[in-house]
Amino acid sequence: MEWPKLKNIILVILVMTNLCLFFFVAQREWQQYHFQNQARKDVVAFLASRSITVDPDILPRDRDTMPPLTVVRDLEQEATLAARLLGSDVERQVSGGAVYRYSGQNGSIQFHNDGSFSARFAQGAFPTDNDPAASAAVLLERLDFTGELIKHTDDSLTFRQTWQGAPLFFNQVTLAMQDGFFTAITSGQRLGGTPTEDGTRQALPPASALIQLLQGINELGDVCSSIVGIQPGYAARSALTGVTLLTPVWQVSTDTVVYQLDLVSGAVTRLSE
Repeated sequence: MEWPKLKNIILVILVMTNLCLFFFVAQREWQQYHFQNQARKDVVAFLASRSITVDPDILPRDRDTMPPLTVVRDLEQEATLAARLLGSDVERQVSGGAVYRYSGQNGSIQFHNDGSFSARFAQGAFPTDNDPAASAAVLLERLDFTGELIKHTDDSLTFRQTWQGAPLFFNQVTLAMQDGFFTAITSGQRLGGTPTEDGTRQALPPASALIQLLQGINELGDVCSSIVGIQPGYAARSALTGVTLLTPVWQVSTDTVVYQLDLVSGAVTRLSE
């Protein structure tokens, strides 16, 4: 057979193979989507049968399920951030309990193994300008702390940290203000390194998570008639070894109580009445 004809046959075979593979993948994706969508409808109907209504549109999608993460303390990163915040000629002191304290022209900062930290600023180092919240966000960027403002008083600002847009519900930092300047960072809790996916733990899919939520509410002896909001995020558990576990959670608002649902263990706790 002549080579041009053979070449055309090979090209046709390759095109047909690619089309078959594309059809196979598309079919699997459609089947998975159909299965997940049906599971969502079934669990919404199940909750309705237990006199609890929920709008399917507020339920997170399976594809948006956040994985469990692990963070290992990064001492080199801390030194870099301290220099960025405090300026040149930074000095380091190490004390018991793996506490690292840095001092420079802009003040001092110290980091702990559990992710907590605090700072004192030199007078006039960081002005609040006309927009204290915006100035605080710029200051925190020096520490790779990206967050959302959750409390604003006359003498302080409190931010909650986020990771790739997801709130870290218990990682917060408070900046003290006086006479137009930031004076300190108090009650600080931050990620001490870069999160990596934790393959030893698995997050529940949304449909299973709702069943766990219902079971947890029943075990607490509570009663509600509707779920009005679900906010996905992370809860952090730090160890003295410098390792922090980030667990995906939902903060679930009902018509009576706000709950936190652990998407790994399935545990349900009350957050507020």
